[in-house]
Amino acid sequence: MYSCIPAIAYIVFGMPQEDSEAKKSFAKLMDEHFPILMDEYLKDTQFCYSDKVTIADLSIAPVLTFLKCRPKFWAKVPEKVKEYYTRVLEAFPDTKENFDMLDGMCTGYTGEGADCEP
Repeated sequence: MYSCIPAIAYIVFGMPQEDSEAKKSFAKLMDEHFPILMDEYLKDTQFCYSDKVTIADLSIAPVLTFLKCRPKFWAKVPEKVKEYYTRVLEAFPDTKENFDMLDGMCTGYTGEGADCEP
């Protein structure tokens, strides 16, 4: 999944990314990665491997924050994925300050590519 993130989100670090590549990467997330996450890993549990959060979830959910630097992409993320994202972040209350900083960085991005349609 992470291999799709640079083309979409590295704009937030000042690294120009082609909108066409961002669209391709987002399509791959939507068509391949999110269905696997929702239909395999989250099929019968709240988290990837059980109803108890693990480090596997911590390696997936926070990365999704980067999609927020392109709000129109984030708006298209399936609700089940967004709900999972929220559950994982809430499961680590001691890191809320860090998660909030990342969220602020991504939602506050207004530079080139931020208004791109998926």
